[in-house]
Amino acid sequence: MTRRAPVTVVVPAYNAARFLPVTLQSLQQQTTVPEQIVVVDDGSTDDTAKVAEGFGAVVVRQQQKGPGAARNRGLEAATSEFVAFLDADDWYVPDKLERSVELLTELRAGCMCTDAWIVRDDRIEGRKNLHRYVPSVLTLELLLRSNPVICSSVVARRDAVLGAGRFDEHPDLIATEDFDLWLRMSQREPVAYLAQPMTFYRVHAGSLSANNRFLRGTDRIMERVARDHQGEAHFQNLVRRRRAEVRLDLAWDLLAAGDKRAARAMIGEADRLKRTWKGFKMRLRSFLP
Repeated sequence: MTRRAPVTVVVPAYNAARFLPVTLQSLQQQTTVPEQIVVVDDGSTDDTAKVAEGFGAVVVRQQQKGPGAARNRGLEAATSEFVAFLDADDWYVPDKLERSVELLTELRAGCMCTDAWIVRDDRIEGRKNLHRYVPSVLTLELLLRSNPVICSSVVARRDAVLGAGRFDEHPDLIATEDFDLWLRMSQREPVAYLAQPMTFYRVHAGSLSANNRFLRGTDRIMERVARDHQGEAHFQNLVRRRRAEVRLDLAWDLLAAGDKRAARAMIGEADRLKRTWKGFKMRLRSFLP
């Protein structure tokens, strides 16, 4: 008899027919298979919906609105106690759902995540969080300092996600909408973290336009955090540091693209928010041949 996990796995998918078979097979091969798989076809023009139906998934179709909106549609269709968010090009180790539900039940927690294996061009490159220490409890303060959460590793109580307000569907938050939700959930209670990698997480080549959007999204999120913590100097400092770090990351990409003038302008923005040794070194680098 097949054992089932009280989990709905929500899979946002846009033109994902190439990757979906591996993703959905990993769900069928779980030690406790999910009660429900909901694939939200976010305006695809390929065979995404056909592939999903072939694996017995519930398919919800919508005009393209982005992954946050797609995950929200999946939440609306979910009927189980727990929900998991799995991107259409990622996949799980066989006992991912069983271990996640056990941990959430044991801790009586609302949300948990794990480390993940990075996959680039079908090669596993190592663990996402290998080179940093991540505690087993992720507070709001810790998440503002550094975000170790991979969306495809998250399993949560459906009521906890709904109580935190679901994913923000604003266009500026595409690529940062998940970070925004983890921050809001961590304000209610910490997020549990398991250091064992239990998800395979594909990374794709980025672009300057995507990085600019990431910056806009981070700014929007940090403005909300700053409003929520008015008069709290510690949190205001964390907000400024986070905004500065995102600008330095973008400046690094601009330097790599050879646009030193734009890089120095971005470093200047970062310095006005929070002066750091990293920013100083990058400014010096921008003047080198």
